[in-house]
Amino acid sequence: MTRGISIIIGLILMSCGDDIAQSSKKVKTIANDIIYSSSDVSLNSELDSISYVLGFEMSKPFISDSIFSLLEKEEILIGFQDSTSNMALDSCEMKIQSFLSSSDLRKNKSFLKECAACVGSLNRMEFYNNFGSLNALDLVDFKYTYLGLKDGFNLKDVFLDDTNSVNILFASLKSEIGIRYNVTIEQFQREGREFLKENKNKKGVQQTPSGLQYKVLKKGKGKNPSAGAQVKVNYKGTLLSGETFDSSYDRGQASEFFLNQVIPGWTEGIQLMKAGSKFKFYIPHELAYGANPDPRSGIKPYSLLIFEVELLEILSP
Repeated sequence: MTRGISIIIGLILMSCGDDIAQSSKKVKTIANDIIYSSSDVSLNSELDSISYVLGFEMSKPFISDSIFSLLEKEEILIGFQDSTSNMALDSCEMKIQSFLSSSDLRKNKSFLKECAACVGSLNRMEFYNNFGSLNALDLVDFKYTYLGLKDGFNLKDVFLDDTNSVNILFASLKSEIGIRYNVTIEQFQREGREFLKENKNKKGVQQTPSGLQYKVLKKGKGKNPSAGAQVKVNYKGTLLSGETFDSSYDRGQASEFFLNQVIPGWTEGIQLMKAGSKFKFYIPHELAYGANPDPRSGIKPYSLLIFEVELLEILSP
């Protein structure tokens, strides 16, 4: 999803308390005519408060940005409350990209309504995925995040200009998130190292100097593709847990791409293949997505990935 409408973890991990205060000022400066009034939402704990502030911060692009502000706020809220499983992810992303690129579509009220619901739904999904990937869902209460988002849309704020309280809340959450993040990455790095250490001794498994491990499941014929070749493949990607996070087989459509446009483990590994072959790759995080996997993918930071890849065709050498 477009990064401009997904700011949760960035606010926590990339910003300090003072930055949040400056962010609040910047939004009001950009939108000179916007004045917030006091909210009557009752916050009874630090958990309630930080959850509310997260939602309030999420509202800002939809108030200050000249394009996102066109979306119907009520529809965003409806989407934010709905389960993301009820909406087709690919369809939603296509709608948002069309919304960003086409000024004509932004004049279509029916399209704006659909797009707003998609934005709300995808924000909800990223909220859960981002915090879930750090085992940190207990640090937020979605009910109050929704109330903060709603207040922001209605130009209301519990904290108004009390940036000191907001800074303290974010500093506390940032500290706890940092702890959870470090525990998470240590866990996945350790699991990956231990797996590869044991796996390289298994029958049929080979390892390259980079640390990529692979197993030939089916041999092919002909030439190997170059590092810049365009190829057509079918594949299935799984985590160490066995969970499938991506599969062209499930989509019913093979994928085409250039080898210099994918993760290093694929660039290196597919060059070992010939058309018609099928390999199983064990890709350490250094050759995969490292610290920054797409939150929507289900891949956690520093995860080792396992791919079964069938090279169907070399489209260009």
